[in-house]
Amino acid sequence: MQKSVGFILLLISVAASTIILHFIWTFFGWVVFPHFLLIFITALVGEHYVSGKGYYHYTEPNGLFIGRVPTWIPFMWTSVIQGGILLFLSFGLHPTFAVIGSGVVNSLLDLLVIEPFFCKIRDLWRWTPVERGYFSFVPPDLNRFTAPIGNYVTWLLFPLITNSVLLYLHAFFG
Repeated sequence: MQKSVGFILLLISVAASTIILHFIWTFFGWVVFPHFLLIFITALVGEHYVSGKGYYHYTEPNGLFIGRVPTWIPFMWTSVIQGGILLFLSFGLHPTFAVIGSGVVNSLLDLLVIEPFFCKIRDLWRWTPVERGYFSFVPPDLNRFTAPIGNYVTWLLFPLITNSVLLYLHAFFG
């Protein structure tokens, strides 16, 4: 019964990712597919690598795993990152500002919703203090959040980078 949480999250994440991919297609056309693959593969490989370093680990209720990564996580990444830029484009923002907005909104979403709900409340992963871990230069007194501060910086920068790649792909191949 516990693993059903992971299955439900997989269904929700795949559905959200598919719907967002459909709508973002109207702005960028076929180049959303390499963008999707960039996010998906980076999420899968990155999560496997970073969780293997001991910074955090996923718990059993996540259900089916690919390596150390729950199957729903890469789909969540694609829906959140592509959804971030789609949100701002839907309001008519210039694509450059939509990219910046996507980074900010993704970082805030991780800070205010993803980490508190999925980590603290649902216990789907657990952060482990790692001596000289990533962003170890941040004083411990500043790490008062659910996750290390570097996690939120990553959620700011990764959408900025990948959504910039989307703009580049669209400019040159769209």
